Amino acid sequence: MRTWICTALALAWPASLLAASDPADPATRPPLSSAGPEEPPPPRSLLYDGNYWGVLGGLAGSRLDVPLAGVAPLGLGGRLAVRFSTVTQFMDLEGGVEYVAHSSLAESNQASRLAFGVHGALHPAFPLLVFNNWFYDVISGIHLFVGAAAARVAIDGSQAVASARAKGDSAADWRPLLSSGVGVDIPVSARNQPSGWWLTARYALRWLRFGPSTPYGDLGDSHFQVLLGWRSYDNGWARLPRPF
Repeated sequence: MRTWICTALALAWPASLLAASDPADPATRPPLSSAGPEEPPPPRSLLYDGNYWGVLGGLAGSRLDVPLAGVAPLGLGGRLAVRFSTVTQFMDLEGGVEYVAHSSLAESNQASRLAFGVHGALHPAFPLLVFNNWFYDVISGIHLFVGAAAARVAIDGSQAVASARAKGDSAADWRPLLSSGVGVDIPVSARNQPSGWWLTARYALRWLRFGPSTPYGDLGDSHFQVLLGWRSYDNGWARLPRPF
């Protein structure tokens, strides 16, 4: 009896192994991988590192700190500028022109400002560019800036002119304008390319005085911009050795 049992076990054991590894049994097949080979990283020369030159333009608007009589406190207009950035986006410089008009509320009173100026910006989070990621590009695009401009202020309407501490039915003059604010740059096109499109939003406080009398009338404002810009990253002549 004992011999018969041992013989039966010996015959059954290999059969069980074959059944467990039967290639026809789907449960015993190794899992299939549908993922193909990983894409190679983009060439190092195409990795965005914050160095660029570009142009941008779009909407500009302002709200007067002290509204002029008969003039809408909110004015709208546009801005066109050129911009240059280097040192891995630690800083950039922009020069541009903008025009903002404040429409009439009564008796044809209105005002406008034409400004030519420059501003410099610093990006405190610029080291985050090392991650080569859209989210960190946005965070590193947050910037603080200060600027100066020559602004031509034009005011029409006796009420508006009088509230600006001037006389007559119209007044116009060139005045210095100072500004300080915060902004953010957001990439809107494919990254790691020779060039790309960016959206820029900014908010600033600006200071401007107008009128022949002392103290001058306050024509400072809260200023905002929403701009679309194109950047070329091909400025290797101004690029520092890539740190990442």
